[in-house]
Amino acid sequence: MTLKSLVTIDVGSVQTRAMLFARVEDRFRFVAAASAPTSLRGPDPDVLLGAIRALEHLSAISGRPLLDPQGILIAPELSTGAGVDVCLITLSAAPPLRVVLGGIAPEWSLASLHRAAAGSYARVLETLSVISPDGSRRTEEEWLYALVAAEPHVVVIAGGVDGGGTRPVEALLEAAVLAAQLRPEEERPLLLFAGNALLREEAVAMAGRQIPLRVLENVRPRPGVERIGPVVEELDRRYVEQAAMRLPGLSALQGWARGEILPTARALSHVARYLSLETPERGALVVDVGGRHVVLAAAYGGMLAQVVQPDSGIGPGILSLYQRRGYERMARWLPQEIPPEALETLVWTKALHPLSVPQTPEEMWIELAFVREALSEAWERLHVLWPELGRTIRFFEPILLSGGAFAAHTRPGALALAALDALQPIGLTTLLWDPVGLLPGLGALAALDPGSAVEAITGRPWILLATVLAPALESPVAPDELLFTFEVHHRGPDGSESVYEIEARGGRLEVVPIPEAGETELRRFRMRRPVDLGWGPRRAPRRIRIPGGMLGLIVDGRGRPLRLAEDPETRREQNQRWLWDVGALGGAL
Repeated sequence: MTLKSLVTIDVGSVQTRAMLFARVEDRFRFVAAASAPTSLRGPDPDVLLGAIRALEHLSAISGRPLLDPQGILIAPELSTGAGVDVCLITLSAAPPLRVVLGGIAPEWSLASLHRAAAGSYARVLETLSVISPDGSRRTEEEWLYALVAAEPHVVVIAGGVDGGGTRPVEALLEAAVLAAQLRPEEERPLLLFAGNALLREEAVAMAGRQIPLRVLENVRPRPGVERIGPVVEELDRRYVEQAAMRLPGLSALQGWARGEILPTARALSHVARYLSLETPERGALVVDVGGRHVVLAAAYGGMLAQVVQPDSGIGPGILSLYQRRGYERMARWLPQEIPPEALETLVWTKALHPLSVPQTPEEMWIELAFVREALSEAWERLHVLWPELGRTIRFFEPILLSGGAFAAHTRPGALALAALDALQPIGLTTLLWDPVGLLPGLGALAALDPGSAVEAITGRPWILLATVLAPALESPVAPDELLFTFEVHHRGPDGSESVYEIEARGGRLEVVPIPEAGETELRRFRMRRPVDLGWGPRRAPRRIRIPGGMLGLIVDGRGRPLRLAEDPETRREQNQRWLWDVGALGGAL
């Protein structure tokens, strides 16, 4: 396929973003971006209206007519240059699916199902286990009551290796089918069976014509083998189907698209997989903090570990996030004392008016505190669901920041600090910034036309926010204790050279400007204590080449894990000092 032009539309819970890509000088690249409110509120919600407004704005910015007089997308591209060849749509605006999982053992089939559900826009309401962690077991009658009470959109049943025992999984299937039959026909959940292959025909017979059923590959066909991809794909498909019924205008918008609507999280996973190919020994992490969901997509060694955290973010999901995390966890990130009532006022403002933006530095600190906690919560879940990541979970390179919480931020230093506080990377990494929301469109393009996606990504359509050098420290360090030193060597494009020494001190962040033009290397590391920069204690390469960026190089000497002071006043002083270090403290917005 050779595309000349493409528009992508990402329908989020707060904003709808439209991106224009086109072939310029024989290379496919990003051209322009625009956004508009998604139009989910008010007496006449209509996501099509939000898309039309975003495309009108995009036409004005790019100078390319995209809509005909009736407000319909022009496709394919006309000889006059109006319109585009293809339209792709990604979606995260709909509420998550209500899901019930059933399996034999928590550490086997159910662990796989939890991973699958975590990778999609789904909320697990009930887990039915044949073997409980404490040795107890619900009766089949209790399973039935739980299934009826949950009113799920989807029930996923797994368990047993192929060719193994069947009776425990049969009991789960029977309960799921009976519970579905007790609901009105139009409200019956989709039943996914991803267990022992011997039960596939029996599952079809049980469901009959009354219960919607899809039979999938076993998530655990044999010991040591896991295949959750088909379950994730079906959950994604069901999410879009439910969204089409819940969101007015989505079905009409889908008529513009080439192929099916793609959930935004799935598009982000495509970008993470591509970036991980560039650094296979480190992997890549894509972070998206939106209004209703938080997505972490970590690709490493051919494996994708993904978490979609529903009822989170800094829009419609902020109230649920605050109820889960609480005032004390939010306040620990603030550089000054802010009473609970002031913080709660901002929570309700963002929940009711998600398009509102911080008007004062204090409001920005509060909003970024919520970003930290939203990321921390998703990060904790990623670590629990994929324990095999182990220590590598802190070593991703690069880390790409996207989503409404990171869009068009007025203080990039504060944004970078929020990401470092929540994710706490170790060693050498780069923070990339997607301020206009390109990633969903790039991921959708990768699914349609990988060649064009590679061309667009190779052009680096995001901003290099900073290169980060962060040591892991086995024990606490004294404030301002000297940890290590190194030299920064820069050769300018005119051949000029400069050398300066940098000191990394405990509890501090050092920001070193790095010019984008020319070449920069880090050399002559001298360790003053057993610091691990990712190459082992007291070890570092002789030379490390790093790129220039918006903030340059951030040397994070605060250690890992990050230790916040227990005393509230001392902790606020810590936050003030760190904000000062990254140039984000003081002044008006």
